[in-house]
Amino acid sequence: MVCQLMMTRENRVKTQGLWNNVTLVQFSEFARTLDPNTGDGSDHAWGANHFHFGGQVAGGKVRGLYPDDFVQSPSNPLALSRGRMVPTYPWDAMWKGTAEWFGVDDGAEMLKVLPMHLNFPNRTYDAAELYDLFV
Repeated sequence: MVCQLMMTRENRVKTQGLWNNVTLVQFSEFARTLDPNTGDGSDHAWGANHFHFGGQVAGGKVRGLYPDDFVQSPSNPLALSRGRMVPTYPWDAMWKGTAEWFGVDDGAEMLKVLPMHLNFPNRTYDAAELYDLFV
């Protein structure tokens, strides 16, 4: 159902000749622990997923890193107790490139839009990585 609705929206925008001027971002900053709690449910945890598409989006890619080890140990700083995992990329990773696509300059403007992005060197994507800018 959701896919059909998104395709309908895409086709409508293409018919209007605006597809290369559109980027659509859907996200969730919500995740769950991998281990159950005492009530056989799960608790809140870190994590996020994003869908990102539009006429200039360099699609067909899964970004970020999938953990290769889920076991808590001194040698694995990403796995915490009760199946909580520390993300390898910040929530704002894809927002930097998206903001650039919208015309936000990397500097004082970007600091207003994404004040935390400098805390994650080499862990954000710029517009050239997220978009085919010459479509």
